[in-house]
Amino acid sequence: MNANLMRPHRPWVAAMALVAALVAAGCEGLLDATNPEFINEDQLTDPRLQQLVVNGVVGEFQYSYGYYGLYSAAMTDEVFFDHTNVDIRELTLRNIRDSNGVDAAIYANLHRARQSAEDGIERLTAMLGEAEAARSINMAIVQAYGGYAYTLLGEGFCESTVNLSAPHPADQILQMAVDMFDRAIATATAAGGAAGADIANMARVGAARASLKRGDANGAAAYAAQVPPGYEKWSYYSSNSVRENNIFNVPAGVSGAWLSMGPSFLALDDPRAPKTTRTDLRGLNSNPIFPSQKPYMYSDWSASSSDDRIVVDTDIRFATGLEARYVVAEAQGPTSQTLAFVNERRAVGGEPAVDLSGAALMEELRTQRALDFYLTGQRLGDLRRYKATLGIDLFPTGTFPVSSEVYSDATCFVVPLTEKNSNPNYGS
Repeated sequence: MNANLMRPHRPWVAAMALVAALVAAGCEGLLDATNPEFINEDQLTDPRLQQLVVNGVVGEFQYSYGYYGLYSAAMTDEVFFDHTNVDIRELTLRNIRDSNGVDAAIYANLHRARQSAEDGIERLTAMLGEAEAARSINMAIVQAYGGYAYTLLGEGFCESTVNLSAPHPADQILQMAVDMFDRAIATATAAGGAAGADIANMARVGAARASLKRGDANGAAAYAAQVPPGYEKWSYYSSNSVRENNIFNVPAGVSGAWLSMGPSFLALDDPRAPKTTRTDLRGLNSNPIFPSQKPYMYSDWSASSSDDRIVVDTDIRFATGLEARYVVAEAQGPTSQTLAFVNERRAVGGEPAVDLSGAALMEELRTQRALDFYLTGQRLGDLRRYKATLGIDLFPTGTFPVSSEVYSDATCFVVPLTEKNSNPNYGS
């Protein structure tokens, strides 16, 4: 037997004796420790922490929005991926199974953003009291971002659970978004001032978007008509950390790129959805790809720049007065005002005016919308509603652009296996 195992640990014994002596001498609390970087539980209702709550909600949304924007684009005709990862490859082929890891990450990210907002609402109510919270600009911000989290869930997923519920169809999730936006509008209006007006308009754009995606064009137009044409709300990105990067930077980059513009958008050759001028770029499977450059809704976009790469701190406009104008135009149909609007947007793309009417005009409106909102997470919800309400199927089909593989028929993301296995109410 090792003799050391039987030997008293004299330094430890001596140390304990010293502690006992100090305590006896009146040094109580010697072993207490505090860490000023941590927040104690009883501080969580301190009104001075409101900004931390708001920042957390905004941060969760901005990350989930970028992630959703990237992978939802590959489910549509906007882009395709030349990647070696099985889950990413199946997704870009519109083959979504409930064990797909990317699908699960999209679902988890959006639900973190949604739950962060729900939690923020509870915390702000506890901090401020119901009366003060009902006119708090911070509460309005949290509600508005929560509405957008619900909107992306409803646009992208066939169905979704909420807080271990049974699955709700997309239409119900979008109605939850509208309800949250209504709360945000009321709170922001009560808060007043420039900040209140800003968040109220953010929520109106969101309510118009969610209403339109669930087939309520008239309701959508009612919200949209109240938004100033020049309104903008940005999702911000930075080089501070990978999580804060614009996620399109890597797949649409030069070294190690794996994102290519879809053939239908390449054919449009519009500066609002610009492609690189390089022809030597290859994806991870060594296939030729044409990554997108900065689209129209991205910061520092320029119609005259042919090679302006998306970088880590490129920001994205996700709620705009322009979107509200598209909603109104779609609701009013093929009128002279819609024609004027279409030609205004064509001019931005350097295209000549057209003289269209009826179905041809509405088709051109859809084309201009696709160009203006390229790579902003709008396209999947649009394609789903075009197919459901108009019988127009614009999802990519046939042979994959750079292989002999054939597209499958998925039109939305699915509830992942992780949720199904852990939610006792999923099958109920």
